[in-house]
Amino acid sequence: MTPKLKLAVLGGDQRQISMANALAEYGYEVKAWGLGQCQRGIGDATLCKTWEGAVEDADAVILPLPASADGVRVHCPLHDNDVFLRVTTLLDGISGKRLYGGRLSEPIRSIAEQKQVEWVDYYESELLQLKNALPTAEGAIALAMQELPVTIFGTQAAVVGYGRIGSLLAAKLRALGADVTVYARRSEQLTLAHLHGNRAKPLTLCDGSSALAALSKGCRVVFNTVPFRLMTREVLEQLPTSCVLIDLASAPGGIDHVAAAELGIRTVWGTALPGKCTPESAGRFIADTLIEMLEGAP
Repeated sequence: MTPKLKLAVLGGDQRQISMANALAEYGYEVKAWGLGQCQRGIGDATLCKTWEGAVEDADAVILPLPASADGVRVHCPLHDNDVFLRVTTLLDGISGKRLYGGRLSEPIRSIAEQKQVEWVDYYESELLQLKNALPTAEGAIALAMQELPVTIFGTQAAVVGYGRIGSLLAAKLRALGADVTVYARRSEQLTLAHLHGNRAKPLTLCDGSSALAALSKGCRVVFNTVPFRLMTREVLEQLPTSCVLIDLASAPGGIDHVAAAELGIRTVWGTALPGKCTPESAGRFIADTLIEMLEGAP
């Protein structure tokens, strides 16, 4: 039997605690640092006092998602604020080891290559993107339930974009009894949305104007999944103030939040919902992705 790899898990939030536990359950020898006092949460993984102790005999080093929030330090929100680890210091200490991280910035990738550290950005995995769509969709519906004074059942809802998240979100909204209209650019997305039981409308009208400005006056909630500024002031001026906008797109988002506030329209920026709403599941999704990558590594 081929011996399992030794892994070092450095930093992160509740997702990385769940991830370390799942990797240890799978049979990897896991050492962790930067996760606060979480010895029970990480199961059979070992909590180290120093990052050097965690990486000393590791075959691979795993950074959180995101690997670094400021581009300088490893993201360690659960650790002592006075103790931090610079990415450059880490890279100097892991020569010859493989580095896995989520949303590795271009500067980090460049420095890793300069120091001859092989890196893999697990956040780019299609498997992880698909799995993350589930907690994102569920989290978005939870946000809507918090913000709306009415039930999802019978509510007119709009979903902008019909990719991984939008398609799953629309299905879950319909299952709860919502009246769903999907707005998308591509004809194949519109066809799929229609075949799956939604109303489907193109984002742009024949005269070039935005179809979002013609949202039904009865629409109570709009979920945006498109990372482009589609909901401009001109569009927002046509919406009733009773409509709640939930932006699921990464920064800068698809909604003009400043204009919405000035117009009295409630907006919620639902970013990073897997980590906020379902960290245990999200951590196991990352572990699943890493196992596939590790097992396929030469």
